[in-house]
Amino acid sequence: MPLSHYLAALLSGIGIGFTVAAPIGPMGMLCIQRTLASGMATGLATGFGAATVHLAYSAFAVLGLGSLAQPWVEANAAGFSIISALTLLWFAMRTHRGSISLEERGEIDKVRLTRAYLSAIALGFTNPLTVILFLAALHAFSTQAAAAPLVAGVFVGSAVWWMILSTIVATARSRLTPRMLSLSSRFASLMLLGLGTSILVRIAQRML
Repeated sequence: MPLSHYLAALLSGIGIGFTVAAPIGPMGMLCIQRTLASGMATGLATGFGAATVHLAYSAFAVLGLGSLAQPWVEANAAGFSIISALTLLWFAMRTHRGSISLEERGEIDKVRLTRAYLSAIALGFTNPLTVILFLAALHAFSTQAAAAPLVAGVFVGSAVWWMILSTIVATARSRLTPRMLSLSSRFASLMLLGLGTSILVRIAQRML
């Protein structure tokens, strides 16, 4: 296969990954809140957790599992939404009670970063927005013959977005006073609470 085909697949994957990651939904708000509360490293760990989910979904798609799973995902959309909403509410309550780290630590807190990464993966797999966006991108996956560059591109594109978002928020964070930083983090926590509540309300409206 010509090198141009591999490059085209890689660029296509980067575009898909960036497009799927960019909408500021539950994962975006979680990344913002964690960057405000704990610094850029925790925000990046959260973002890379989301990028890992995007990598997994794209791998499923190129293997042909996406189209097979689509009917099951659509049939269980309410269940995914409920799990996602409850996860968001849990994150909101936990972060609201948590403390704000005003300074980046010299030593990397591996436990904190691992928790941020794994919890982002848990939220990402149940995030209805991510599932919907990847189902919409199935056609793009099916038209590419070079699977490996495409999947790698999705991860790169998603990771680039999370690095941009974390950098922007961390830059703003460094200019905030302790009180403003605390209020900003609390506001982000309330946004997570609002997102989780709105998902539950929509589910209830559909069932009534």
